[in-house]
Amino acid sequence: MSFRNLYIVWLFSTCPVFAQKGQQPKGLVAPLTWRDTLLLTVENGQKYANHLVKPGHTLFSISRFYGLGLKELFRFNPVLRDESSLQPGMLLKIPIPNRAIRRYKGTFFNPMHYAPIFYVVQPGDNLFHVAKRIFDMPTDSIRRRNRLVNDNVYPGQILHVGWISTEGIPADWRTSSSVELSKLYPLQTRFEEDKKRFTEHASQGICFWNRESNEKDDFYALHRKAIIGSVIAVTNPMNHTVVYAQVIGRIPSTYEPNIEVILSPAAARELRAIDPKFFVQTRYFEN
Repeated sequence: MSFRNLYIVWLFSTCPVFAQKGQQPKGLVAPLTWRDTLLLTVENGQKYANHLVKPGHTLFSISRFYGLGLKELFRFNPVLRDESSLQPGMLLKIPIPNRAIRRYKGTFFNPMHYAPIFYVVQPGDNLFHVAKRIFDMPTDSIRRRNRLVNDNVYPGQILHVGWISTEGIPADWRTSSSVELSKLYPLQTRFEEDKKRFTEHASQGICFWNRESNEKDDFYALHRKAIIGSVIAVTNPMNHTVVYAQVIGRIPSTYEPNIEVILSPAAARELRAIDPKFFVQTRYFEN
């Protein structure tokens, strides 16, 4: 873990404004509450939050809260591809759309429904750049909110810039200019080509998918053994439908051993799945 990430973890756990109040409830925990804070950084014009994983967080709850597809969450956090489960204390990199940041309280603002957002000042930043260029706000708004006596800021300084709703980020607030890999390079063709390079294995078991997800048009899978980046073939023996999906990571250790594969909603619907768990047959590749 880098020095900056260690510093962020220390802020979350020790500084009064970042400290958690009360004990975490058992079981599933909301990804973000009014007691939490988000720290933002900016890379190439894109704002990223450092999400601190807590006990009870899951890949699905985090990705759904931030309006991300699971594949996007893995893309921004490559460490998740080989991890069997989320570990409390992990910092996840989450892209944040501009419209998800509430810059002013305004009328009917309820602090119980929002978590504060802080910006981590980077080398070369000045108050004008942070306020006007990054957050499109008057400099005096940032100055008053943070009780600054002048316009001087320094690298590593934490500036309160706004709030984010604890109800999450709607998926349609995000725009994507990328063309889906499956449209550029059919997954079935990739599966046939992988046959020439890797050893094919067959298995069967239970397929799980998240019916509540609003992801569309992306075919991916989580598997315990398949080569990450390869393509897996999944068959629904009830209707003999076959779907091909790219393996993007491992099945979390919290799932039952009989879960053979986790599919994206688009892939599961292609198999005409109705229940969140159903029996499937798989063909996949190992090194």
